[in-house]
This record gives sequence, C-alpha cells and structure tokens, in this order.
Amino acid sequence: MPWSNQSGGGGPWGRPGGNGGGGGPWGGGGKTPPNLEDLLRRGQDRLRNLIPGGGGTGGYGGGSTGFGGGRSAAVVAALAVAVWLATGFYTVYPRQVGIETIFGRYVGTKGEGLRYNFPYPIGGVVKPDVGSQNSIQIGFRSGPGGQGRNSDRPDESLMLTGDENIVDLDFEVQWRVNPLKASDFVFNLQNPEGTIKAISESAMREVIGRRNIQAILTNEQSSIAQEVKEMVQKALDEYGAGVRIEVVQLVSVNPPPEVRPAFIDVNAAQQDADTAQNEAKTYASREVPQARGKASQIVQQAEAYRTKATADATGQAARFSEVYASYKAAPAISRERIFLETMEKVLGSVNKVIIDQNGTQPGAATAAGVLPVLPLSEFGARAPTQTGAAR
Repeated sequence: MPWSNQSGGGGPWGRPGGNGGGGGPWGGGGKTPPNLEDLLRRGQDRLRNLIPGGGGTGGYGGGSTGFGGGRSAAVVAALAVAVWLATGFYTVYPRQVGIETIFGRYVGTKGEGLRYNFPYPIGGVVKPDVGSQNSIQIGFRSGPGGQGRNSDRPDESLMLTGDENIVDLDFEVQWRVNPLKASDFVFNLQNPEGTIKAISESAMREVIGRRNIQAILTNEQSSIAQEVKEMVQKALDEYGAGVRIEVVQLVSVNPPPEVRPAFIDVNAAQQDADTAQNEAKTYASREVPQARGKASQIVQQAEAYRTKATADATGQAARFSEVYASYKAAPAISRERIFLETMEKVLGSVNKVIIDQNGTQPGAATAAGVLPVLPLSEFGARAPTQTGAAR
C-alpha cells in the first residue's frame, strides 16, 4: 500500500483527526473542505515542481508518503516530454512547402504530407504558399475583389521619358514563390511585396527614361513590359529572394491629363500617316511587279526582233554573195535573170497590156495591134460562183 495504515486507520490522508474521530481527506473531523481554487493552484505548483529541474519534493499529503514521490514524478515528467515531442508533428498542405529549422538554422525543405520536426523551442517550421499567384499594383489600386479602378497614385505612375516628356503609366506585376528556392524567400526577404514593388517601379522608370514618349504610347509597350520583367527578375535573383516574376502587364499608358488632348491629336495624325504609308506600300507592291513584267516583255520582244533582223540580214548577205558569184561567172545571163525576177515582182500585181508590134502594118491603126489578155485568174474565181448559181 502507498500509505501507512496506522492504528486508528487514518486511511490514505494521514492519521485520524482529534478525539479519535475519522480524519477524512481534509484533516480532523468537523473541518470544512478548503477552497477549490486554492487547492487547484497548489496542485499546479506541485506539478511544476515535478518537472526535472524544479524544486518540489512532496505530493499532496506531504513527505515521502504522498502522491508525487520519485516514481510518480518520473511518470509525470515522461508524459510531459512525450506530449511535448508529439507537438512536433505538422502537416504540409498542397501548394505549400515546409521549411524546417533547428535552433533557428535551416535544415531542409519538406513536401506536402504529414511531417515531423523537433518542437518549439528547439525546432520550427515555416510553410510558405508556393502555389498562389500574387499581384502588386503600381500607379493605381483596384476596387474590392480586384474589379475596376478604385484610386490613382500619381506619385507612382508619373514618369519622365527620354525626350523629357511625362507619361502617366500604370502597371501590374504578378509573381509567386519559387518552390525550388522557398528557403531563400523565407530567410532573405523581410517584406516581399515592398521589395518587389520598389524594384519594379525603379526598373520601369529606367526603361521609360530610355525611350521617347511617342514610342511608349504607340508600338513599344510589349517590349517595355518584357524588358522590365527581365530586369526585375535579375535583381531579385541577385538578392536571393526566391521569387519568380510571372507577368509584367501595362494597364494604362497615357500622357498627363493636362496635355492629353494634344497628344491624342498627334496620335491620330501618326495613325493617318501610317495608313497613308501602308496604302502607298500596297500600291507599290501591286504596280512595281506589273511594270517589271512589261519591261521584261519589251526586252524580250526587242531581243526577238534583233535575232530576226540579224538572221534576215545574214540571209540577204549570203544570197547576195551567191548572186555575185553567179554574176561573176556569167554576167549576161545573170543580168537577164535579175531583170526578169525584178519585173516579175514589179508587174506581178498590176494590170498589163501587151502590144504586138509585129501584128501591125505600116500606116495601119495602132489599136489593131493591141491584144487583150485573157484574165484567167478572174475566170478561176468566177467559175465556182456561176456553177452554184446555175444549180
């Protein structure tokens, strides 16, 4: 038994009270029970004394015979240590990683699931969200729920261009924690949003300061966003921030309100000029090939004429050489032949009258010596017509 069963049978609470009566748990008979809050407070003090390193030695009944002796103290201490060690279990949810530390020093990164690390104050766990996409607005603030524009921030949006103009530029930076470098994000950045915002605004001002306002307002907005993204990512990597820039989006790019109408007119004129240039390029792309085709056709015709004329001249020269050789061999015959060929060409297409000088007598009428020529060619042309009419 863990208590002394003395004469009189005091039970586990000690010896009986006065006058031999039953002591009960609070002492001699007739005594009222102590205050419950005071009893609990004293119990807590004694329980603290049971923890190793505490100063308590007794239990509720005092001395070595009450609850809280050496064995009970060891059990309570073991239970306390077990409960303390059990608090080291933790859960890493999807879209999170667990950054474990021991005495404040980084020891590893854990993926999703049930994990364990030494509990506080020895170990610690930080679980940054690596799946969510965060957004930083510079130059403006959106309304509730991210809908619409709630307010403008001219101190952030007004920037000086390379040609010493001012542009009102609102943009948004979307970023997320790099899962492969989540420890850098936890330990190297004290104020992630403030750091990213300051770097983004500085990079945008640098990029805008190298360009003219007309290019910024018209055709270089995509290149500006890409250049700013690369500059911000490079700076964050140099800082070891563990942040990945997803998108840099230009929300609004306008001249200041005071000079906006003039810039609108300039922009309209520029668009008209671009339209005229595009129309001219279209006309040139249509007319130039046609002109080149006509020029090529003329050149080809000229080359064909040259080839034909050269061949004719060569043939005529060769024929003249042959005629000259024949003439040289027989001049009289050649002259007569040439005369006859020439007369054939000259008189072949004219009406002819042949006069027989031998058929007239001296002193007779000249008309008597005229012989009509039978037009055989005409008879050949009329014969089919008359035959058809006769039928």
